[in-house]
Amino acid sequence: MAATAALSLEFQLEVSDMPSTNKSGLNGSAMARIIAVLVLMICGGLSVQGQTIFGRISGTVQDKSGAVVPNATVTVTNTGTNLVRTATTDGNGFYTVTNLPVGTYTVSTEQKGFKQVMRGDNVLGADAHLTVDLTLEPGDVSETVQIATSAGETINTTSGEVERVVNQQQVQDLALNGRNYMQLTTLIPGVPLLTDDQLALMTGLSVSQPVNGTRGNQNLLTVDGGFNLDSGSNSSQINNVGIDFVQEVDIKTANFSAEFGRNSGASINIVTRRGENRFHGSAFEYVRNDKLDANNFFNNAKAIPKPTLRYNDFGGSFGGPIKKDKFFFFGGLEWKLIRRTSGATRTLPSSLERAGDFSVRLRGPDGIVGTADDGALRNPANAASTCTAPTITNGVITKPAVRTGCFPGNKIPAGLITADGRAIASVYAAMAAKAALFSDTPTGNNTIFQLPNPFNFRQELVRLDYRFNEKHSIYGRYIHDNYDLVDPFGAFITSDVPTIPNNRLRPGYSYQVAHSWMITNTLINEAKVNASWNSQRVLPLGDSWKRDTYGFAYQQLFNGGGRFDNSIPEMAVTNFASWNGAATSLLSPTTDIQASDNLSWVHGSHTLKTGAVVIRNRKDQNGRTVYAGNVSFSTGSNPNTTNNAFADALLGNFRTYTESASDPIGFFRFSQFEAYATDSWKVNRQLSVEFGLRYQHGWPTYTQANNIASFDPAFYDPTKAVTILANGTIDTTKGGNRFNGLVRPGPGVPSSELGRVLSASDPNVAAVPAVGRRGIYKPQNLFAPRFSFAWSPFKNDKTAIRGGFGMFYDRPEGNLIFPIVGIPPFSISSQVETSRISRQQKLRR
Repeated sequence: MAATAALSLEFQLEVSDMPSTNKSGLNGSAMARIIAVLVLMICGGLSVQGQTIFGRISGTVQDKSGAVVPNATVTVTNTGTNLVRTATTDGNGFYTVTNLPVGTYTVSTEQKGFKQVMRGDNVLGADAHLTVDLTLEPGDVSETVQIATSAGETINTTSGEVERVVNQQQVQDLALNGRNYMQLTTLIPGVPLLTDDQLALMTGLSVSQPVNGTRGNQNLLTVDGGFNLDSGSNSSQINNVGIDFVQEVDIKTANFSAEFGRNSGASINIVTRRGENRFHGSAFEYVRNDKLDANNFFNNAKAIPKPTLRYNDFGGSFGGPIKKDKFFFFGGLEWKLIRRTSGATRTLPSSLERAGDFSVRLRGPDGIVGTADDGALRNPANAASTCTAPTITNGVITKPAVRTGCFPGNKIPAGLITADGRAIASVYAAMAAKAALFSDTPTGNNTIFQLPNPFNFRQELVRLDYRFNEKHSIYGRYIHDNYDLVDPFGAFITSDVPTIPNNRLRPGYSYQVAHSWMITNTLINEAKVNASWNSQRVLPLGDSWKRDTYGFAYQQLFNGGGRFDNSIPEMAVTNFASWNGAATSLLSPTTDIQASDNLSWVHGSHTLKTGAVVIRNRKDQNGRTVYAGNVSFSTGSNPNTTNNAFADALLGNFRTYTESASDPIGFFRFSQFEAYATDSWKVNRQLSVEFGLRYQHGWPTYTQANNIASFDPAFYDPTKAVTILANGTIDTTKGGNRFNGLVRPGPGVPSSELGRVLSASDPNVAAVPAVGRRGIYKPQNLFAPRFSFAWSPFKNDKTAIRGGFGMFYDRPEGNLIFPIVGIPPFSISSQVETSRISRQQKLRR
């Protein structure tokens, strides 16, 4: 049971009018301006994804008899910034005003012989298609009919997409766990809940949320239309925008237009708040504390105190005019501080077992050590002898034990425990010392951990909007996150026990600049540049991951080619807790840069839009190979087993040992170009259709150092197959190519990368043929047609039938590709089976 306390304060201040001026647009003919824009779009190559933060207001003007009113002037005014846009109705009384920023609008119209009609409180969202129909009454134009309540539709009758917009007030009023806006997606039909514990505190950046059956990493997350995902997982945000800085959340789940691409799942766009003509600020604090919580049943049963939880989310925002009607600012600061514990229940060997005494664990059903029903601990050194446990049926020994090859009393003599066996025992002893509860008995789940798991988060957001004149406006937006998490069991690759506490540091940055140019009342251009990146690194803390902390002395197969080559190996012991070392540490910075341009043209009942996007993405990531070693102790298929995996560990008799020669780093890059064109056609007052086509040219992901390889059956030569001997080694007398069938990008390793990866002259690299700059993967030219419709059968905004179809392409997550830096020839690994860890010899690479 959990409870949350909250304190939130908002204030606003009206500012008196200040003088402002509007200058006329640029000189030159409208045709010259249109040509200039088209040249920039076609030749300049600057474009973004079509994700726009602007919306559209359209409608029909008619008189009281229902007859349409052509050539009426419609004025749309933003009540927050005083932005004014005008349009003229066509022969069917229809008007459209595009590229309107998110906000609340007043729509008015006037025509000779009619009273002026003014309809207020029309709330417009990002990429929203808002219908505002106006009815004129006979009278003098100086008379005004004001309608205070909004006529904006709640049912979308003008476009076919399935969309939900959550506005600022809803975002702030809804109870969101961890104050994470991604929880809003679960309000949408087709979005499942991923956890049955809705009170579990959310602090992560992951946004892997399936929508309508698509994978969670197929969604497109944007902030103000700019890409906001790490290309490694495609499901981790670069910036987790604070709830108090969000103007609205726009969630599209189906039938969206050709303007949207890059990913094939839902489109989730966050629009940040902006300043207006009134100063507006807020201060807030949200608290969760274990003092307000109840303990769970199992903790109470074992007299374990409830986990510690101190969660404080606090900050504030402030925005307003620098110069009224022209220059606005908004800024916000937020901190999230969490002090809690992370728990786990594990099985550790007892202190007697760590000393080699298994008599208690192997005692029989009578519970007495040393009687005939005890189990048997085999001595692998007595290979010719027999050691079997008794067969017991219904509590009666039906077949006695044979103990000629057993350790007497199920105790391993201290002199047979290897130095590395003692080191393994020391690791378990150190882990038991960190436990909140350790039962020193040979039973399962005898250890409970409750370890500090602190989290610190800070975010700053600044946005500036400037309107030069009625033709030109610009805005710039900056976001910085600082994510700092200490995980006692390790982030991403978790250890059963706290051998590798680490610190996940993930500062995220986003810069965006956009320019809007109203070339004419019906032709508008929007250009945007967005750059986002993070500098993620997960580094070990303390000394519990170091070999010399415990006295490991075995010879590694290679020289150790990783950053933390003094790390303990990864260890798996059947029926006991496993652990990881520092080889699982991660370095994975990412950068995504976009440039975009979108051109909208209203022509009668048609609204045409075209645009393109150029994307450049880079991601550096280490392979996290087992360069410190990976050891498994198991009784299965192991001729050297004692019949107990931990006893095998004390003797050093492993089932498998695997080690990599290095921890390679991939410097991954890709570029992508996309373009689209759409036509939204208002066929009549009841029917709207949209046709569109999106083009995507995707270059494959490659490594800057060419240090990857892949298997291509076309390059496999059966005559060069190697011969494997019974001991698992290659028969060098018969020749063959151990890299048979592998190919790599060519022509070689760039000189700028030498020293970070192997040279192309290395014998192993030279043995693998090069097949082109980007390897065996080829660029793709993809076309995605889109169609949708919206039909209002009853000529009102209460009922709509919408539908559509389209093709959507997805760029897979980078993590599917990144591991190939860990395969030959750039990274070599070796595996040894059923041997002793103390007998290993160093291998040549």
